[in-house]
Amino acid sequence: MMLAGTIWQREFVEFAQRRRALVIKLAFPLLVAIPLVLSGAPSIYAAMALTILIAIVGALGAGAVLSRERQTGLTLRYRTLPVTPGRLLIERLSTNAVIDFVQLIPVLALIGVRHPSMFAWWPALLLTTAAVLLIGNLMGAVASSLSQSPGEVMLYVLIPLLPLLYLSGVFTPLSQPALLVVSRLLPFSYLHEALLGALTGQPTLPPWETLLAGLGFLVGAAGLAGRLGRRVFESD
Repeated sequence: MMLAGTIWQREFVEFAQRRRALVIKLAFPLLVAIPLVLSGAPSIYAAMALTILIAIVGALGAGAVLSRERQTGLTLRYRTLPVTPGRLLIERLSTNAVIDFVQLIPVLALIGVRHPSMFAWWPALLLTTAAVLLIGNLMGAVASSLSQSPGEVMLYVLIPLLPLLYLSGVFTPLSQPALLVVSRLLPFSYLHEALLGALTGQPTLPPWETLLAGLGFLVGAAGLAGRLGRRVFESD
């Protein structure tokens, strides 16, 4: 328990102490969301842009942070801790995902205030957002094990992320049965559905199904992080 508290405290203290970075991290997603939510833009475009935003926030942030830690040798120090690599990775990624979620709270609140009648979608939106953030952090963590250069890590994140967003039906609605099946296996499709519903669009799934999918991906991402801990921290 002491180790978990130390990791959580270290991440949150660092996040709170960097005031300028804190303001930028909170303001950036909100500045992107304000014209999309308040301008009356078609919900399909707003949902697409916000899905991409949420996916990128988690993936790029984790990849950049962990690659810097690998450069400075902090990853080597993690190996000396009396804890399994899987548990350590779960702890790190869950902390990062919580911080990312805090960044997005103003955006989610803006959607709720702008469309209060769509409250049935709020639980699904919160859970699918959390799931995509954790999965994005996991993608960034795996990418950080492939290179020590933050720039290269960002490329390793974006190269698979963009096709996955396409296969999730984020860029354009999917009509072919095979692609529809593939989209149901990806977390981004459920976040996109939840955003469509919360923005008064026309989602193809009900809120409860989207909620359950978000919960499943959240649990699955935590389990997968536990399996990939050794790969991330001991890949040098």
